[in-house]
Amino acid sequence: MYNSKKVPTEKETFSSKPKTSKNSKPVRKTKKEESEGVFEETENKIKEGGLRTALRVDKDYKFSKADLSPLLKHDVGDKFKFQNKNFTMTDRMKKMIRLAINMMK
Repeated sequence: MYNSKKVPTEKETFSSKPKTSKNSKPVRKTKKEESEGVFEETENKIKEGGLRTALRVDKDYKFSKADLSPLLKHDVGDKFKFQNKNFTMTDRMKKMIRLAINMMK
């Protein structure tokens, strides 16, 4: 466009459009693809009955938000009671409880 010895003018600089390629343009996923992606990643890692085993409840027990949300207030390493049983909050348990509450929404 211009010689290396000559400095471009302001008009020359701003009149040319930047180069684009197919890879530089973002491609938006559909709503369905976005929502599937979130749960596909977590479902592969989820062990069925993991929270039930951690909190030592029966397979028939139905968790509710009211039961689980107070448990999130405990920090990792704190001791707490759930259904008259003593537990220590772990990082893994906290993640399982958070996931259970999010899946109930």
